[in-house]
Amino acid sequence: MLVSLSDYGKIHGKSGDTLRRLAEKGMLKTAHKIGRNWVVDKNEKYPLQKRRRNRIAVESPHQMQSGFYTSTAEAANNERNISVRYSDESVEKSNGVVYTPSELAAYVANQMVASYPCIKNKFFVLDPAIGDGELIIALLNSLSSRFDNPDIVVVGYEINGDIINQTKQRIIKSYPNAQVLIENKDFLDLVNCENNQEYDFIIANPPYIRTQILGAEKAQKIASLVGLDGRVDIYYAFLVFAEQMLSHNGIAGFITSNKFMTIKAGSAVRKHMVYSTDMLRLIDFGDTKLFSASVLPCVIIFRKKQNPVETIYTSIYESKECQPEQLLDNIFEGLDTSKVVGIHDGRKFEIVTGTLQADVDGSPWRINTASRNLWLEKVENNTIKRFGDLGKIRVGIKTTADNVFIRQSWEQEEHPPELLRPLITHRNAGQISSDNQSFWEVLYTHTTINGKKIAYDIEQYPNAYRYLSTHREQLEGRTYVKKANRNWYEIWVPQNPASWNNRKIVFRDIADTPQFWLDETGAVVNGDCYWFDIFENVTEDEIMLALAVSNSEFIERYYDVCFNNKLYSGKRRFMTQYVEQFPLPSCESKEAQEAIHAVKEIIDNKITQKHKRLLLDKINALVDTLFS
Repeated sequence: MLVSLSDYGKIHGKSGDTLRRLAEKGMLKTAHKIGRNWVVDKNEKYPLQKRRRNRIAVESPHQMQSGFYTSTAEAANNERNISVRYSDESVEKSNGVVYTPSELAAYVANQMVASYPCIKNKFFVLDPAIGDGELIIALLNSLSSRFDNPDIVVVGYEINGDIINQTKQRIIKSYPNAQVLIENKDFLDLVNCENNQEYDFIIANPPYIRTQILGAEKAQKIASLVGLDGRVDIYYAFLVFAEQMLSHNGIAGFITSNKFMTIKAGSAVRKHMVYSTDMLRLIDFGDTKLFSASVLPCVIIFRKKQNPVETIYTSIYESKECQPEQLLDNIFEGLDTSKVVGIHDGRKFEIVTGTLQADVDGSPWRINTASRNLWLEKVENNTIKRFGDLGKIRVGIKTTADNVFIRQSWEQEEHPPELLRPLITHRNAGQISSDNQSFWEVLYTHTTINGKKIAYDIEQYPNAYRYLSTHREQLEGRTYVKKANRNWYEIWVPQNPASWNNRKIVFRDIADTPQFWLDETGAVVNGDCYWFDIFENVTEDEIMLALAVSNSEFIERYYDVCFNNKLYSGKRRFMTQYVEQFPLPSCESKEAQEAIHAVKEIIDNKITQKHKRLLLDKINALVDTLFS
């Protein structure tokens, strides 16, 4: 007899998330999917699990291509992954499936019903990606709590036809008087179709599918249908189209990835939400791990544009340092406060509640509080330039065949290839100065002649030609290189070869604390780091002061207040669009000159790590003073 994972879990005392992970790993032998949902033979024994010593997680194809491999096996794995790109995505990932926890579903539903302004008895409700019906059942529960015997018409759309009958029966079992219509269609296929039905409530956890997986052609088609521009995730379209299907007083509640709130690609949908909706509530659930998948979710409650409203905006992220002011059974109990809370599993979270700062220009959304606004006003009053005024921020090289072009050492080659250059990677990171001057090396295939970037004639370098020829099949397999009329042996993104010899500020793109350092070695920068191609008119003092500011605790707070694009474990993404907005004060003050002198001392002298730490502490205090 087949049962759901939740029913199987009740038998064995295990959570649904644990069982889902076992099913995905093949450790439940009879487990398989019906539509979006896992089922398993009720009589299967619960598997005994052995602890594995090593676990490797590949997070994204970008990281695979930007990484480095210390073994032949790793290199071969990278080559295979690059060659298949996204064609090997799991069904769940390619369809953007992310399961909604029941506690989160109940929270969203209660927020929606509490925001509904009318007293009535008949409701049309929609879930455009209904799945197993978890969100709809939560909404019906909430409606039944507020209204007496409501007459409810449920409409749902689901692309997996096998699950539709099961979902319909689940809803009718809980609410036998509800009228339930679930169609085996893609909700987005309704765009541009005649559809006069408006809904009182639209609740959804739409698919999260990146452009890379969705495919550029399909992504652009979806974007054009709903009037968006640029790169889109599929849930952008769900947000836009759902707003168009709301009744005048209708309320929508969406659970999505929080990425759209801050990244450049989310600008179009941010503009739409500001222009076309009243956002009533926004919660960034950050790294709370509400989902078993590695999704940083947010909840947005909105209606059609009516009267201007202040959006209540709450963010909640794990805190490693502060002691909790209150212990809660779950995080949902504290979402209307601003404090550090603890929950039963020992984790601590900082909750910040304020109002939404959302401008019509599509700039990143942030939280307004009185204290934050006062602090930002002081920062702006002491800012004379932005980091974007210092130079062009560029990403490092991308070879798209790291196992061929990059090595820690080439000494094992009997005839090491010509054209080797030192390579800066994340391993060389440090604050102000590199903490590791031992470089890897890259076989760098480009040079500059008369100001123009060109590829070397590789046949003029016999060792390099001989070596690359042994990998010719792999390199020629990069069809995009051929389509661009490039040579088979070229690095895909070499950047400007003439720029490497200039002094540059290098920084890691993902780090828990900022790591910006000066490089004067002429080394090439790899794709796991960014760098400033510094403008000629920038002064020595400005470079030194930028290093002071970018490595300070001040800039961590500035990042969190203005951008707050965090990943798990408190790591920040130092993307170009954020770093170019970092503030720079005047170099003329006494405090600025002291900070500049401390930076030069770190760079110019071979000092101990203890001495460097003392100087960094001094710089922290000086930077705080400069902006206060």
